[in-house]
Amino acid sequence: MTRPIHRAWAGLSAFAIAALATAPLAAEPAPDVPAITGNHNLEGVWKRKSGGQFGPTAQRGDVKYTVYPYTPEFQKDYDRRIDDEVAGRPVQTAGADCLPSGLGRMMTGGGPPVEIFQTAREVIVRKENGGLHRIRLYRDHLPTDDLFPMFYGDSVGHWEGDTLVVDTISLGAQPFIDGRAVYSDQAHIVERYRRVDKVTLEVNVTITDPKAFTKPITATALHTLQPDYEMQEYYCTNERHRQGAGADQSVIGVAPAAAPASKGQ
Repeated sequence: MTRPIHRAWAGLSAFAIAALATAPLAAEPAPDVPAITGNHNLEGVWKRKSGGQFGPTAQRGDVKYTVYPYTPEFQKDYDRRIDDEVAGRPVQTAGADCLPSGLGRMMTGGGPPVEIFQTAREVIVRKENGGLHRIRLYRDHLPTDDLFPMFYGDSVGHWEGDTLVVDTISLGAQPFIDGRAVYSDQAHIVERYRRVDKVTLEVNVTITDPKAFTKPITATALHTLQPDYEMQEYYCTNERHRQGAGADQSVIGVAPAAAPASKGQ
């Protein structure tokens, strides 16, 4: 009774072995995007090493600041902010209110590192403290009627040799360049990303803004690859914490906790 079963199994096994021997091996699934190789590969965690200055520096009191080619209206506002800082009243930056820092200082400012992700359609730059810069490679700018002031704008990019050229408009929601200087809602930013070598990324940033500046301003920053660094979780609770004794530790929308009773009460 078992012999026919053995013969059938043996015949099936022989057929399967023959099929495996003659059939071509299945190809690996096609990748979602073409391979990104050589200097077009910008991926990784990067931290600014040097550069990022948009102009010469000057000093007023204890405050060192960058000199910008401002129009008279914007220069007057800039001088006021510098004077306030000299008097001990520094400007309240976006981060203090849990707002994104904006594109103007994302790749030229210091602080937390950035991580770059790529596909064939997009390049995404994420800063550890919450900034997100999405660069579309597959389309032109949106129609004017679909645009509005944004923190990181409407960004489109294309490759010129080994350089990724990024054109951004529709800015103005957060216009700070360095925490003190600003641009207007007419700002137009062009970035050029180039991987100089395996561990160095060069980013050139030009801001053209006829409302704020009498001429375009440009800065170049060098970033170093951080191959062993893992981006950390970040969140902002909108707390107005101030360091030091007697500082305001209240949270917006939440009543401060009552002071503990002294001993003997």
